[in-house]
Amino acid sequence: MTTEVTREEMQREFQIVCTKTAPTGFVKHLTITDRDGIVYGCRLYWDEHDGYGIYWDNGIPPMSERPEFEYILDSITEDSNANNR
Repeated sequence: MTTEVTREEMQREFQIVCTKTAPTGFVKHLTITDRDGIVYGCRLYWDEHDGYGIYWDNGIPPMSERPEFEYILDSITEDSNANNR
């Protein structure tokens, strides 16, 4: 069995410099209320490998099955997201 590497061991063997940090994804917590007053909670996510996805907390609105739903939802909430950073 191999022992796990330690911080000290890596720093002894390598000079490590972080040259850049790049966000590769995000999650937005949203509520969506339809015309009948039904409230849907969801977490919209995106990552650079898999694109958009959505987790629904309490039911799924019918429109969400249509193409580009997640993209348009992200676009609509982009300005409000800037205020939450």
